[in-house]
Amino acid sequence: MPKYLKTSSAELFDRKLPNLQAAGAVLRERPVKGWIHAIRTALGMSVTVLAERLKVAHTTVLSYEKAELPGRIQLDTLRRVADAMDAELIVAVIPRQPISETLRARAREIARQEMRATVQSMRLENQEVGEVETNAQFDRLVENLMREPRKLWR
Repeated sequence: MPKYLKTSSAELFDRKLPNLQAAGAVLRERPVKGWIHAIRTALGMSVTVLAERLKVAHTTVLSYEKAELPGRIQLDTLRRVADAMDAELIVAVIPRQPISETLRARAREIARQEMRATVQSMRLENQEVGEVETNAQFDRLVENLMREPRKLWR
């Protein structure tokens, strides 16, 4: 593993990624009528009881259940509902691939852009280097860019 990733937040995130992705796969299988309805009915709790626990009208609970389905419920509301059912709200942003792969792809993209201009300029000046040297320079540029991930997004 490259030295610059040894203790980086990217590596720490990448270590947890398989578990996060597995949890995400399970959580994406949302109950047909939504989590609020599923947990409430599993608890045997009526809309009226949940409304009393939340200190809202029972029609408000129904609107929460309806708003949850398309994702229009506010997080603070969902958190209050979860608390009222003795449940926990988990919100997560889970990368689709390891952070290190995203960083490397971005570094390669930037390196390609930078190298394109350099190679063209050297070609025009009859100073073109061979493919092996060009590839080595490209790899060095990618590694240098990877050392400072913040520069990848400017």
